[in-house]
This record gives sequence, C-alpha cells and structure tokens, in this order.
Amino acid sequence: MLSSIVSSIPIIAQRSTEDAGLFLTHLVCSGWAKGLKTSVIAFDIAQFFPFLNHSMLTVILRYSGFANCLVDFFSDYLVGRSTQYAWNSCFSHACNADVSVGQGSALFPILSVLYIALLLHLFERRAQAFNLDTSTLSYVDNGLLVSQGRTYNKTLPELTSSYSIFSDLMASFGLVMEYDKSEIFHFFRAHNNSNPKLDLSAIGTPILKPKTY
Repeated sequence: MLSSIVSSIPIIAQRSTEDAGLFLTHLVCSGWAKGLKTSVIAFDIAQFFPFLNHSMLTVILRYSGFANCLVDFFSDYLVGRSTQYAWNSCFSHACNADVSVGQGSALFPILSVLYIALLLHLFERRAQAFNLDTSTLSYVDNGLLVSQGRTYNKTLPELTSSYSIFSDLMASFGLVMEYDKSEIFHFFRAHNNSNPKLDLSAIGTPILKPKTY
C-alpha cells in the first residue's frame, strides 16, 4: 500500500532549496515553450510539527501496510507520553507531551513525510475527480499549488478549487493552513501582461494580491 502511495507522488532528489528553485524554473520555462502561463499559490502550514496528531499517524502507518508490531510500537511510544521540567532540585509536575512527533527526534523526518504523503495522495485523487490539472510541490510544512494554462480563465479557477480542497484535507488531518501567509505568483513572458489577484473570500480566506517580484 505504501509503495502505491509514494509512487504516485513525484519525488525531487536532494530536496534542497536550490533543487526546488531549479524545478520550478524548469516547470515555468517548459510551460512557456508550450505557450502556457504558470500561476502558483505558495502556502504555509501553521505549526505543522506540534500539530501532528499521534492517533492519525498510527492510522496512517497501519493504512500504509506497516507490520502490526511496528504500528503497535508507535501507538505506545507516541501516545500518552509525559515530561517533567527540572530546575536544580525542583521538579515540575508531569506535563502532557503526546502532541507532535518531536522535531528533533531521529525518526521525525520519515514520520512527518509519511503523514503528509497520504494527504497529498488524497488531494491528487480529489483533484482528478474534479478534473483539476493542478500540480503540488510539498516541502513538508509548506508548498506550492501550480496551475498552467493559456489564459488566467483556466489557472485562477483551478487554483481556487485546489486551495479549497487542500485546506479541507488539512483540517481533516488536524492541520491548519496559515491563510495570511499564502501568496500568489504569475509567471509570464510578456512584460505588459496583467498580474491578476485571486479572490478566495468565498472559502473564507483573504484576497491574494501578487507581488511585483
């Protein structure tokens, strides 16, 4: 099951900032060669690491086909944890610590990727069901929604629908999209081309106004 999920999501080797920029540049330029404009929404997930739901992660691991013994281990390891703070000889009472995977833990990278991978898989299926030709680039706690077309009459409605679907999916996964950090960008070759805003007020989010650069 896991292999089928991962294989449906394009993977960029190294995943460094330079690779991300080069991939987006290639996407834009290849679109220009076909006479297409490229419009993107950059989004940010609020407090992604602290908001990871342990119970949801356990379900994801089981759905992905991992062995029961491994799923049971993480169910016990991640849920019901507590911690104490010490100052010299003084100790605090036990505090609940079963929220988040733990950004500094050795297993954090793979667990966070598994968490977001299923969300991307579900987004891809819903986008296909609505005939949305939208691509997604994910950098775990932020990413891009990308639409290409000859006119903004195609790209803007696609981005609006895709943004709404992605926001709803994140809510079902216990995550929150930071609407005030979302940005829209248009990549076009003509210097006198329009640079339209995107009105997302119908789905309860701000109107996105593209910056000059």
